[in-house]
Order: sequence, then C-alpha cells, then structure tokens
Amino acid sequence: MEIRRARQEDIGAILEYMEEYHQDSNLSDVKFDRASCSKIVRHYVEYRDNCPLIATDGEKIGGLLFGSLEPFFFNQKKNYGTDLMFFSKGYGPQLWKRFRDWAFEMGAERLIMGVSSGDPRAGQLLEALGMELTGGMYVLRKESS
Repeated sequence: MEIRRARQEDIGAILEYMEEYHQDSNLSDVKFDRASCSKIVRHYVEYRDNCPLIATDGEKIGGLLFGSLEPFFFNQKKNYGTDLMFFSKGYGPQLWKRFRDWAFEMGAERLIMGVSSGDPRAGQLLEALGMELTGGMYVLRKESS
C-alpha cells in the first residue's frame, strides 16, 4: 500500500470509499450528498496548501486523511495542523505519520485532531502515536419533529 497525495484522477474512487465508509459510521443517519462531498474533496485535492492523503494499492483506496494548516484564533501568525477527515482500514499510522511530517515541514506549531466516530480505537491510535488527550467532543442531536 502506498501513501501519497491524492490527485484529480483519484476523486471518483475517494468518493466511493467515503460513501461506503459513511454507511456504517455513527453519522449514517445524515444523508451522504455526493455532490457537496465532491466539492470538498476537489478543493482539498486542487488547493496546494492542503494535504489530501490516500492509502492506495493503485486500484483500491484503503484510507484517507485530509488535513490542513489553520491559524490559532489568538495568533494568526502561528498555525496548527488539523484533519478534516481521517478514516482508514489498517493504514492509519502511515497516513498520520505522513500528515505529521507535512504539517511540521509547513511550519505547524502542533497537531490538533479530534475523534468524532465514537470508536475508542481511533483515540487509542492517536495516543499510541504520541498525541495527548486534551478535552473532548460532545454532540447534541436535534429532536425529530
């Protein structure tokens, strides 16, 4: 499996991977909108300052991590690396290490990543890779009418 920057020709396969992953995710009750998802994926792939990474064997995608640099709200001269999305079927450490290297090479002061899946293994992976749990994520769902 190769870890590399996603390219234009990968977009269809990325969307298929994301849609398949979404079916079993904790957000599966929110409809997957391929058109809006495509806009976000295209933006990350086309914008050189982003870091759209995929794990691929050349035909099939086995994971992805789309990251970026963001300014600290209290000091816009300093940045941190963060992920928009990170899911993988066995290639998480390799994707994360490539993202970490990219972010620090680009001048990030630190990485800040959240886990929204509810899967405890995701947090365990980030901690095993050297990240420290700081805070948490809370969710409130709107009641159905």
